[in-house]
Parts: sequence; C-alpha cells; structure tokens
Amino acid sequence: MASRLRMLVPYLFVGPAVLSVAIFLYGPLIASALLSVLDWNLLSSDVRFVGLGNYETVFANMDFRTAAWNTLLYCVILIPAQIILPLILALMIHAVRHTPMQGLYRGSLFLPTIVAYSVAGVAWSWLLNPVNGLFNEIFGFFGFPKSRWHTDPDLALLCVSLVTFWKTFGLNMLLWLAALATLPHELREASQLDGASARRHFFTISLPLMTPTAFFISITTFFHVLDDIVGVIDVLTQGGPAGRSSSLLYFLWQQGLQFFQFGPASAVAVIIIVAVLVVTWLQFRVGEKRVHYG
Repeated sequence: MASRLRMLVPYLFVGPAVLSVAIFLYGPLIASALLSVLDWNLLSSDVRFVGLGNYETVFANMDFRTAAWNTLLYCVILIPAQIILPLILALMIHAVRHTPMQGLYRGSLFLPTIVAYSVAGVAWSWLLNPVNGLFNEIFGFFGFPKSRWHTDPDLALLCVSLVTFWKTFGLNMLLWLAALATLPHELREASQLDGASARRHFFTISLPLMTPTAFFISITTFFHVLDDIVGVIDVLTQGGPAGRSSSLLYFLWQQGLQFFQFGPASAVAVIIIVAVLVVTWLQFRVGEKRVHYG
C-alpha cells in the first residue's frame, strides 16, 4: 500500500499543471474548433451545423483580408527589428560592462517593457497627436510640415510597429545580454592573439555560440509580435483608419467580443492556430539545424 502511494506522489505534483493546461489551453482550442463549424450565439438553444460556412464568410470578408495582409507586414517589420536591434543594443551595453553606467543603460532600456499597454498607448498618442503632439511641435519648430502620424492611413501601421517595438524590445535585449555574458573570455583572448578583428570574432565565434539563444528568440518573437500588437492597436488606433492598422488577432477580438459573431471569430482563431503551427514547424525544420549546442 505504501509503495502504491509513493507511485502516486509524482502524479500529484504534475497533476495541477496538467489540469491547468488541459483547461486553459486545450479546452479553448477544442471549443474554438467546434464553434467554427457551428452557428450559435452561446445564449440560445438554437444551434446549427454550418460546416465550412464560417470559414467561407471569413475569407469573403474584405476586413479579414486586410487584417491578414497587415499581420504579414507587422511580421516582416517587427520580427527582424525585434531580433537585430536588441542584439546591437546588447552589444553596446556589453561593451561597457565594466563601468557603473551599465546598470543605468540596461534599466533604462528595459523600462518600457514593464509599462502597461494602456500607459504606453496614451503616452504615444500624446506624442503623435496630429494637432499639438510633441513630434509635430518639433517638426514645426524646424520648419517641417506636420504629419498626421497614426491617423494617416499610410503611416498608421508603421506607428503601431514603432510603439510595439519600443514597448517590447527590452526582453530580447536582456536575453542577448545573458548570452553574451556566458561566452568564454578565453576565446576572445585567443582570437585577439591570432589577430582577429572584433567584427570577425563576433561573426565567426560569438554568434555561432549564441545560436541557441538566437533560435529561442526567433521562435518567441513570432508569438510576441502576433500578440503584442493587439494592445497597441486597441489603445492607439482601434484598427483604423479604414482598417489599415488592424491585425488578425484584433479582427478576431472585434468579431467575437464586439459583434458577438462567435462562429466567424472561432474560424479566425483556427486559421491563426494553423498558421502559427505551420510557421513554427518551418522554424524548427530550418533553424534547428543551424543551432550549435555546447
């Protein structure tokens, strides 16, 4: 009897985690898949099976097409920026690691990450105000024409990308800093003795040793870009003007929680899940081969 109880102990520790994942992850996934083939408002008893009807409705919706295209543009702009620019900042901070200013630089650059999206949106909406915002006041002082910024259909997506980058780049910067801190000093000294330049040392020694961190950042950044832009869009542009700054997740939120179109919203959720799975599979398929462990 005692031995059987000891066998149950590991399951008691793992059980809460498994249960929470089942309830809060797999449960909503299954519910979304079911709702995507049903016509049901979750309140009445009138439930109709529509098959792929919700998917046809979604793909025929011009707002969905615009949101899908915007999401692709967000990924093209933000993913490289969220990987490369934090790496450059990390290298600059790492270069002054032996000075008391490193902590100040690191804290100042990471500070936007802990700011709430509502606070960030309000602050940037004041900075980008097309009438009397700080940026336009500076432009006017130097004689440049004022811009409409996030109220301009041609600039709204770029403004959302800028604010999203400012709000989220700090985490990747810290990950790169952690990777740089773990590099062996002996390799740097050996490359200096061999006459290697700092640039050659970075691309031939440091960067290959940091490929596990680079691979992790590339995977997580894709998820963060899809999710992080929603908060900025909601506070700064509400998807406008004319849907030019919307995204798939924001379109899903509008369909489900604003218009109560749960069938189409669930269809969008399934489409997003499939797209994320495909992209993640490709990242593992292509990127993991280039990762050097140890």
